[in-house]
Amino acid sequence: MGTVYRALDPVLERTVAIKTLNADLDRDELLEMKARFVREAKAAGRLNHPHIVTVYDAGVAGEVAYIAMEYLEGQSLQQLMKSGAILTFDQAAELVAQVAEGLDYAGRFGIVHRDIKPANIMVSPAGIAKITDFGVARVPASSITQTGMVLGSPKYVCPEQVLEQPVDPRSDIFSLGAVLYELLVGNAPFERPDGDVLAMLDRIAKEVPAPVSTLKPGLPAGIDALLERALAKDPAQRFQRAGELAQGLRRLTGAGDASARLATDAEHSAPHSGPSTAPPDSLSKLLAELERTSRQAAAAATADELSLKLRKAFHYLEELVRQVIHASPPFEVNLDLIYLGALPAAALSNGSVECAMKKLGEAEVVDSVTLSYRMSAPAKARIALGRDEAAVLRRHLEGARLRFDSRQVTGEAGEVRFEALVIDVDVAARATLRADYERQSVEIACENVGVLGPARYSLPAAEFDEALWEFGQLLFGMPSRFAGLRLPAGA
Repeated sequence: MGTVYRALDPVLERTVAIKTLNADLDRDELLEMKARFVREAKAAGRLNHPHIVTVYDAGVAGEVAYIAMEYLEGQSLQQLMKSGAILTFDQAAELVAQVAEGLDYAGRFGIVHRDIKPANIMVSPAGIAKITDFGVARVPASSITQTGMVLGSPKYVCPEQVLEQPVDPRSDIFSLGAVLYELLVGNAPFERPDGDVLAMLDRIAKEVPAPVSTLKPGLPAGIDALLERALAKDPAQRFQRAGELAQGLRRLTGAGDASARLATDAEHSAPHSGPSTAPPDSLSKLLAELERTSRQAAAAATADELSLKLRKAFHYLEELVRQVIHASPPFEVNLDLIYLGALPAAALSNGSVECAMKKLGEAEVVDSVTLSYRMSAPAKARIALGRDEAAVLRRHLEGARLRFDSRQVTGEAGEVRFEALVIDVDVAARATLRADYERQSVEIACENVGVLGPARYSLPAAEFDEALWEFGQLLFGMPSRFAGLRLPAGA
């Protein structure tokens, strides 16, 4: 439906991808598609998630409708599959889980992709998956066709689309289930060698695919039940949120198995003598190991449960400071803050964790745990926005006490087209986790963590352990389910 160009943004001096809409339809259809193309792209531009491609701008210039988006290094999942690369079950499950997390986040805003397929999933050299064409995919889901062509991706469409029924975020779960099925056995669940598209659509609406365990022995127990639920004909029988699919996959990979022990309170009673000098392997591997060790410690919670949860959180964050922020040689993190977007690779410094206690009756319990650190980069962040959006960003930059320069870019007639901002990356970040013993919850107040400026979250005590590990990922710019588990309070 379009052509994608690799291009240079001359104002911000960054590489972008620009997708344009093919202009080979009749005029009335083209006008309708242009309007939908831009409208849906702007809706997708509201999404800011590590597993969704960032949309910078969308509009119509002359006869050309375009979307400017993040340029991604790597290859599509379709290219990866065609290359003959063999993925282990854990690798395939992790990629699909990452996509599910992005879909879960989008679903909270009522946005349905409608065209989840391997070609719309980009995979970076580091194994990070990102969904592309969010919102754009609604266009080929319309009734518009070209002679002799079936638009869209029939191998992965859900029964609702086949039967022309309303779709919702659960429709994307079905499509992602079909992608997972193909990753595991080499072909989509409803395709056959004859290539008859109409017969395949009929199977999607009516037939149950063969269990993957019968086609590829040796897969983990439980994968058939997971795919049966993801590919249920009735949306009410599927996972109700894509995040549930992600959690189910990670349980099958054993990502939560504990294999080490977090230091005891006594071992933490003395201050650390200095930064960790062990050379870091990979940040994602280190965070996963810290999660496993912290999970084991958290499982021992008994009396004063909420206070103990906060104490374990203190030890977990203290380990993050020691092993990540004070690592030598240092880690560099890739940050992506809402309102600001992707930042240049930043170094971490000045990390500290404090634990404040208080009296609750006769018992002394944890009142709050506070983490603070800095993120800085020699390169500057660059962004171009419309006047209204630029005004919002300036307010957030001033509130975060970041230095920046800005200038207006005008058109030939002297009208202001957009505003370009160049920002010094020297960000002080802070997160305070406070126990509410009356409500049995943890209130989290953040500054420049995931979101530029302040953000507040409220977590029931029962959910705190699970969310804490995701919060640790969020702190350092790693793919995190925290944004999907909990939107900022009041959002």
